[in-house]
Amino acid sequence: MIKVLGIYADGMVLQRNKTNCIFGDGAKGEVTLSFRDTTAKTTAQADGRWKIEYNPGEAGGPFELKLTSGTDTITFKDVWVGEVWVTSGQSNAQLPMDRLRYSYPYEMRLPKDNNIRMITIPITYSYDGPKDTVENPQWICASPETIALMSGTGYFFAKYLTAELGVPVGIINASQGGSPITSWMSEESLKDLGKANYLDQLNKWREPDAVKNQMEKELRAGTEWAKNLDATDTGIREHWENLSFQEIADDSLWQTCFIPNNFYDLKEGGVCWFKKELDISPAELAGFTFSHEDIRLWLGVIVESDRVWVNGIYCGETGYCYPPRRYVIPKDVLRPGKNTITIRVVKTNQTPIRFFEDKTYAIFTSKERLSLDGEWKKRISCDVPNRPGSTFFEWQPTALYNSMLAPAFNYAVAGALWYQGESNTWGAFEYADLLKAMITDWRARFVYAPKNMPVVVVQLPKWGDGYKDEQRNFPEDWAWLRKAQADAVAATENTALASMVDAGEWNDLHPEDKIVVGDRASREALRIAYGQENAPAPQIKDFKVSADKVTVRFDQEVIMNNSELVGVEGLYFVCRRDGEMPFAGPDSLHIKARGDVTGPDTIEIEIPSQIKESGYPVKELRYLWTNCPEFVTLYSKNGLPAQPFIVRL
Repeated sequence: MIKVLGIYADGMVLQRNKTNCIFGDGAKGEVTLSFRDTTAKTTAQADGRWKIEYNPGEAGGPFELKLTSGTDTITFKDVWVGEVWVTSGQSNAQLPMDRLRYSYPYEMRLPKDNNIRMITIPITYSYDGPKDTVENPQWICASPETIALMSGTGYFFAKYLTAELGVPVGIINASQGGSPITSWMSEESLKDLGKANYLDQLNKWREPDAVKNQMEKELRAGTEWAKNLDATDTGIREHWENLSFQEIADDSLWQTCFIPNNFYDLKEGGVCWFKKELDISPAELAGFTFSHEDIRLWLGVIVESDRVWVNGIYCGETGYCYPPRRYVIPKDVLRPGKNTITIRVVKTNQTPIRFFEDKTYAIFTSKERLSLDGEWKKRISCDVPNRPGSTFFEWQPTALYNSMLAPAFNYAVAGALWYQGESNTWGAFEYADLLKAMITDWRARFVYAPKNMPVVVVQLPKWGDGYKDEQRNFPEDWAWLRKAQADAVAATENTALASMVDAGEWNDLHPEDKIVVGDRASREALRIAYGQENAPAPQIKDFKVSADKVTVRFDQEVIMNNSELVGVEGLYFVCRRDGEMPFAGPDSLHIKARGDVTGPDTIEIEIPSQIKESGYPVKELRYLWTNCPEFVTLYSKNGLPAQPFIVRL
């Protein structure tokens, strides 16, 4: 029986006005395609494989695409023609709209939009070369019933593109949280780069039963660790979730603490319980109970996993550290007077238990709100060794390239959006070469894409790992990764960088402001793929050093976006005695400076007197060269932040 391979399915978008390809197997003799006014034919090979190339024509829809081979017929319905883009990367390319529903409630309720369509490639992995199909591919269009399943980055990117182009936009979303760039690269590209370490890693998992044996080993170790944790957890045995706050208020083993905060009591793994008492008045209770809304219990972001009770009633749990803790309290649980909130937090390694600052800790509806910030009680219930490590097999070299990306290689696309890098900040020194090689390889593999397929790279936003930068002495691994992204784009034709250094959240690896990602990435796509005159973010053009100042010129006009600040923030000089070391070390000083806009494209930075007093020679001037810039003040006239820079003086 004839079968279609790849990612064809009902509801798909075909690339307009370009050669498209449909292929499969199971055919005997002639295969005929009928679409709109087009008929195309081919003869199947002896093994039943076949391929038809055709041009779907101008944008429009819905249509039907029919294939016949002998008595076999396949009909694809609700087919549209427009622009097709690949979006790929790690968690911020993957993060679904369901996670963003509280940031974009309006979007979640919008009526069906046939111009925004997406296929989400199922997460699978393979080490045995490129695959040519996806099992049960499913295209969906944006609607109140489906939008929660869509990638937020992909959705807003498509929304801006369709608004500008006036045609349907289809997104092929192939992304996986935590994945390093090498998992999206081919074996051939890694060989060409001479990356023996990654090839050795790949070959390790290709060994017969290597994955199976490792999975079984880790499952046994992880199960044993979890059993030991629960068996030694006094809180589980004694059901601390049922203890009221009054019962533990005078118990010296329950220590007073304050949330949000970081807790270092446990040196390795273990469990800590937290309790808080809330006094709810009858009027407040009525406001909660008789509201038509859910009673929301938000507990910020917690490291690492948690389980939550209110008055002894289970309200939810989260099994890992990244998602925001957003639970719902059943209507009959709260009561007038004293109420007790209980949280059991599990810690698996040396990382402290953390309740991130500047997040919502509250019980609330739109009309009632009770803060959970402030004084709590805590008690350690067990202390165990670190949990044994786990292998993420889908993160291994080539694993996602083979199984998630390769099935789309014969699908006609207009370009690709790449949002990744968080998992490669440890290796920023090699990232530019990896990214250039990946782009080159993708362009060769997407055979029905334009020559020099347009690629938009989303630059890493700001993030502080839950710490503000002044608490961590200018961490800069993300800054170096941003530079690697910029260097790769500068060295690769028909690519663009969507500047995001002013976006993101210092206390969340997964910022919810995906609308800014869609906006800026679409601007770059419209510029390099469709010829729109959208100026990219300003970049440093040159600089001049004099006795008491440094003058920096940009490649376009720059303006201050914050009238409350005296000058350009985010500048500092690096002074050190250690010669050429590029990273700040123990023998270096960071001395903040402030710049003034002195011309349309020029800023001047006075060299602080503190530098002369230090006795350290000035080595560099840096702008926004930190993981999480506090102030971003310098912008282009079209609202894009000036690119970070580092210049050797």
